[in-house]
Amino acid sequence: MESLIIFSVLLLTITSSFVALSAASGRSPPPPPPPVASANHTCDKYPAICTGVGSVNPSCCKKTCVNLNTDNLNCGKCGKQCASGKQCCKGKCVNIQKNRSNCGACGYTCLNTDHCCSGTCVNLKTNILNCGVCGNKCGLNLNCCDGEIVDFLTNVKHCGWCQNKCKKGDPCSDGMCGGYA
Repeated sequence: MESLIIFSVLLLTITSSFVALSAASGRSPPPPPPPVASANHTCDKYPAICTGVGSVNPSCCKKTCVNLNTDNLNCGKCGKQCASGKQCCKGKCVNIQKNRSNCGACGYTCLNTDHCCSGTCVNLKTNILNCGVCGNKCGLNLNCCDGEIVDFLTNVKHCGWCQNKCKKGDPCSDGMCGGYA
């Protein structure tokens, strides 16, 4: 109670000073600052608490200032909770492990050719840990070409590197077309 009295006296003093200054200058006084949140001053009664200068939580839900764009317990509207494994991004619950527009974090967008696998943007045509689909790993000495796991040492369509096709009838041996060592 004592702190509320001190706050009221301080507010009255500041407001009086502005009135005196503005009367001397001929201007209108600025509006008083919004009340400070306390047990008696909650945002359901004083919504200005949430919209003060520098506030990152401009909405009021159950007497608490929240950001409906990022709050996992109030995503898009008060009380809407994001399920486990989902994140509130721009007021929508999304899986940041798979969402191309919010890959790994809200607002991080993958390039047109990339997909979001485990929160990382990857090219499924060339990524050896995500070849063709997320989580499809190439084995030892194998590579990913056009989303297909291939062996550069023996594959006639990808002999030595991706897209290196051997002539019709020529084998691919040790990564060389024709089997020449």
